[in-house]
Amino acid sequence: MKLCNTIHQIRIDFYVTPEVRRYVYVYLIEGRDCYLIDAGTAGSEIVIERYLHRLGRPLSDIRAVFLTHSHPDHIGGAAALKRLTGCTVYASAAERPWIEDIDRQFRERPIPNFHALAGASVTVDTVVKQGDIIAPEPGITLSVLETPGHSCGSVSYGYTKQNAVFCGDAIPMADDLPILVDWKQSRQSVHRILQENDLRLCCPAWDRAYAGAEIERAAQSALNLLDRLYRCVRQSGLTPDTLTPEALRSLAKQMGMDPSACNPLFRTSTAACLRE
Repeated sequence: MKLCNTIHQIRIDFYVTPEVRRYVYVYLIEGRDCYLIDAGTAGSEIVIERYLHRLGRPLSDIRAVFLTHSHPDHIGGAAALKRLTGCTVYASAAERPWIEDIDRQFRERPIPNFHALAGASVTVDTVVKQGDIIAPEPGITLSVLETPGHSCGSVSYGYTKQNAVFCGDAIPMADDLPILVDWKQSRQSVHRILQENDLRLCCPAWDRAYAGAEIERAAQSALNLLDRLYRCVRQSGLTPDTLTPEALRSLAKQMGMDPSACNPLFRTSTAACLRE
């Protein structure tokens, strides 16, 4: 879907388990060449190539992939895309070890269907950090914004030409159980995104793009969700030793969420609140 002159949103559907279907958005920046924000799950290169074909462009036009973080639904297509196009892969130093060694990631963060989603390890060609300015061609300039919390080294990318920001999973969806490793950093990252100058378009990976006044409303809903999580965890009497599946489902219910949607990663989010 075309969002504006040079930004396209590409939906990638995938299954976490045979019963649990999810999706993630990859963003395409179109200029003389093409640039991707994230790479979806393994096999996403097929969906991306079909989208480019509709634009009258070959897959080889992709010159770079800018990864927001290392989770499987963001890096899964990167190895294939690099093999097929020779594109440059960008990511933060903190996320690099899990991108370049997906077996290590699985050992440290096992999730269902991991290898089918994560694809293969891929080398990070360029490490990015807060404040970096990347101009791959005239008229396309990206700025790096460190937005950790969802993962330890998540970054967002500002796109000057369209006053847009690509924020990965840094802004939690208001109607979903938040997944994070650091509660305080998650809140700070939402505020950091809001502080971007003249922000007109916010492009998350797990939700539709927001424009204008919608951005602040979505961010405030995310902050309210994070605060609700923290409050419910701290009032629950839970400890790191009592985070059983039953206790987590009960906590999800207290938050007004569907307890059947509870997944193993919610345990990490709860533990993060207990550490505060």
